[in-house]
Amino acid sequence: MSSPTFSIHDRVAALRHWMRCQNLQAFIVPSADPHNSEYPAPHWKCREWISGFDGSAGTALVTLHHAALWTDSRYFLQAEQQLLDTPFELMREGECATPSLTDWLQQTLAVEIAALKDSAGRIGFCAETCTLDFYESLSAVFSPDLLCPMTDPFSEIWPDRPALPQSSLYRQPDEYVAKSAHEKIEDFCTQQGEREGETFLIVSELAEIAWLLNLRASDVEYNPVFMAYLVANRGRTILFTHLQRVNTDIRHYLSEQGVELRDYAEIFTFVTSVPKHLCRFLVPPTLNLAVYHPLRLAAEANGHLSLALQMQSVTALKAVKDEAEIAGFRKAMQADGVALVRFRCWLDELVKNGKIVEETELTIEHRLTAFRAEHPDFRGLSFATIAGYAAHGAIVHYEATPETAARLENKGLLLLDSGAQYLSGTTDITRTIALGPLTDEERRIYTLVLKGHIALSRMRFPAGTTGLQLDTAARAALWQEGLDFGHGTGHGVGSHLCVHEGPHQIRKNVRDCTLQSFSAGMTITNEPGLYLAGKFGVRIENVLLVTPVETTDFGNFHRFETLTLCPIDTAPIVPEMLDETEKKWLNDYHAMVRERLLPLLSSIAERDWLVAATRPLR
Repeated sequence: MSSPTFSIHDRVAALRHWMRCQNLQAFIVPSADPHNSEYPAPHWKCREWISGFDGSAGTALVTLHHAALWTDSRYFLQAEQQLLDTPFELMREGECATPSLTDWLQQTLAVEIAALKDSAGRIGFCAETCTLDFYESLSAVFSPDLLCPMTDPFSEIWPDRPALPQSSLYRQPDEYVAKSAHEKIEDFCTQQGEREGETFLIVSELAEIAWLLNLRASDVEYNPVFMAYLVANRGRTILFTHLQRVNTDIRHYLSEQGVELRDYAEIFTFVTSVPKHLCRFLVPPTLNLAVYHPLRLAAEANGHLSLALQMQSVTALKAVKDEAEIAGFRKAMQADGVALVRFRCWLDELVKNGKIVEETELTIEHRLTAFRAEHPDFRGLSFATIAGYAAHGAIVHYEATPETAARLENKGLLLLDSGAQYLSGTTDITRTIALGPLTDEERRIYTLVLKGHIALSRMRFPAGTTGLQLDTAARAALWQEGLDFGHGTGHGVGSHLCVHEGPHQIRKNVRDCTLQSFSAGMTITNEPGLYLAGKFGVRIENVLLVTPVETTDFGNFHRFETLTLCPIDTAPIVPEMLDETEKKWLNDYHAMVRERLLPLLSSIAERDWLVAATRPLR
């Protein structure tokens, strides 16, 4: 994706030249593709290309004379480094002194327009990567006359831009699927109130399409999805995707499920020639403007056609795992647990023999991937591994490169956040590992984070409880010491799909995702942490499953079952800081890990390591 002879300054200059040709005073570049994906395919990493910042979240904004980039606390340190000596000013999203994108844009355009003695202030953005809800948020601040959805400028100014992905489709194995594609589409129609076949539902998010159709692919790194749109009602379902990717078996399967196939680009033809008998289109708020605007024009020209927003999404259905998916998760966690135990046994042997100094963050990352890849169901990583030693552990979403990879030492903490895609399920785990002697501060912080992790794991809560309400459990021990972390505490995890899944999250901020009620069958991560810039970071993460526990006079209550199977390092723990209930939770968890994984290990050394790593803490 890099253009070695085309610097960030050159790229911004090329965009500004294009903007002048289009009479635009500003251009917004989100971290987005046409499907609102968290991780876009390389073809759509336009924000990364224009700015040089490669974190997964951020929005770039370029005016004719200024440039800025907004990102959240996970990426502040990384963005500082990557934006150095570029035209972009870092905007630390969430800090009181940081203006919002719209406020900054209003102020900056006012100054630039006054200097030019020009009354214009046209704001451009790519129609394909601008969602309906983002457009409406802009419309609340700026006159619609100044908002200009454009064709993609990067097709002109990005000389070595990667091609659109077209990986082959494959079916999710039947043993991990409880409902057919036809049944899932019927459920979606029921959820939306579609009964007579007079309403078409549009699905544009890739994970939702993959889940509905029980299909997977590899168009996007780490996410087994494919570029597509889906349009459906009770009488007809149409899949728009690149036809070259669809082999004969998949064509036959889709036909059996009542799904028509059309080429990816035909979605634009379809929405400009709406069938006469249709009364309504239900669209998601994340639909891009390139699809939505033709529909809106058709509705304006055709009095009997209406547009409305979907009140719920496929994601709400997908979030509640059925028994087949839960069984798949258990199988994936066992496979991952075996790989992690083998890796930890190997790593601890290096520490014991003093050979850890021969390794770097990058070499151990590759070794962990190699252990996982030995399993026949392994389909790749679920996100870029974070192997952060010492000070690098304080960079929340650090990613080692050959240039930055630190050499390990026989001391301090290694933060290792990793995950894998198996046919049976998706994993996400963080362990912070002692590589030798630790400071009192490192041990104290580690134990405080562990206390928060245990507190959330032990929660029992009534049906209807939200992530906002649960979040305090994970932070209370840190708050008592005047400490906190900036990222969320937990996110849903897909079933051999995206590692970050909604609609629910656990975090301290009031957002739509934190106001979602938790239901039995939902997965959620539990990942409190603490980061001391320039020193070290600690995070401990497991994947949990919401399960019913009891019904009392006060209603139905749920609890969390821990799905992840890997010992938590006990070497950094200050035992006196844990009470007896906390020690019991840890010992019970380790007993479960030992019971589930020991029969799957053939090496005596690995079995011995697991037994030692799961000894009860006294």
